[in-house]
Amino acid sequence: MSILFRKAAEVRAVSFQDVWGSGGSLASASKSALSLVPVYAATGLIADQFAAAPVAVFEKGSSGVPSRVDVQPDLVRDPGANGLDVYSWKHQAITSCLLRGNAYGLITAIDNQSRPSKVLWLNPEDVFVDEASGVPQYFYKGRLVPRADLIHIPAYVQAGSVVGLSPLGLFKAQIETGDQAQQFGKNWFKRGGIPSGVLKNSMTTISADQASTTKARFKASVAASEPFVTGKDWDYTPITVPGGEAQFISTLKLTATQFAAIYRVAPEDIGGETSGSSLTYKSLEQDQIRFAMRTLRPWTTRFEAVFDRYLFGTQYMRFNLDASARADLSTRMSAHAAAIGAGIETISEARALEERAPLTAEQWAEFMATRQAAPKTPAL
Repeated sequence: MSILFRKAAEVRAVSFQDVWGSGGSLASASKSALSLVPVYAATGLIADQFAAAPVAVFEKGSSGVPSRVDVQPDLVRDPGANGLDVYSWKHQAITSCLLRGNAYGLITAIDNQSRPSKVLWLNPEDVFVDEASGVPQYFYKGRLVPRADLIHIPAYVQAGSVVGLSPLGLFKAQIETGDQAQQFGKNWFKRGGIPSGVLKNSMTTISADQASTTKARFKASVAASEPFVTGKDWDYTPITVPGGEAQFISTLKLTATQFAAIYRVAPEDIGGETSGSSLTYKSLEQDQIRFAMRTLRPWTTRFEAVFDRYLFGTQYMRFNLDASARADLSTRMSAHAAAIGAGIETISEARALEERAPLTAEQWAEFMATRQAAPKTPAL
């Protein structure tokens, strides 16, 4: 056990500046990507849903039937160091994976059973993994960190390495294309990517000073929405956007669709386009289920696989993705009735899923009396 764990539940104070630095920022690729609405929308959507998904520890009994652990460990209940709430804690971790390909968590405290109880996510930019010797060594701001003190969750891992690859690094070319297109749009609307028009004197060649004065007068009139008055020798011709350069709008939409494919989200959720897309209520529910399974499940599985190592024996962690794909009331009640009738679910379990307290003895007696008094459906 390292020097960080001299006493159970001992907390090592780490300041914000120690982790993120004073004025530090993500790498240039991530910063460029975050300036794009589609990237922010995709990573934000995944991170928000990931952080909102409930997490619990279960245990397989002697019969192999899993049951929820009565006393949940701090690792899933309240793991945030320095008072960070659990939602923000999960948000930090998944954001690091989405943008940098790795989440590095420094274990700052353990519980009375030697399990991590407080974990501080480090800025991935400050972590270096040396794999030259064959045994990975982790360095944080140039200082060697014992492997036992660090939780490492990689994203896309290639054979021969433990370091995850970032989706942004894999698709850097697309990011740069989108960034250049957005910068062109910003310059166009701010000051014009090309001159907004030509103000030409048809009769006289004017000096640079005269041209500047005339331009200033013209811009002042246009800005004030007033007519520009001059002699008969001036001619103004507006310039339209060339067809090729006008494609930056289409490029932005194409980029959004590409990022939707990279992050496995629906294009319309991040500003892209899906040909013939029309979501009804029922298809919207299916879309939520598809998002949970196709987009969230691979990420939650990565985290579960790593955190299971820190639990005891047959214990394991699970994210409840059904919470983000909640069906309508009628569908849920029908599903509960079918599950109870098939012996898969009890009434108490169904009520717990609906966030209702178990029936009291009096309520149960009233329920049974009402059920017995109900008219029986004749057999067909």
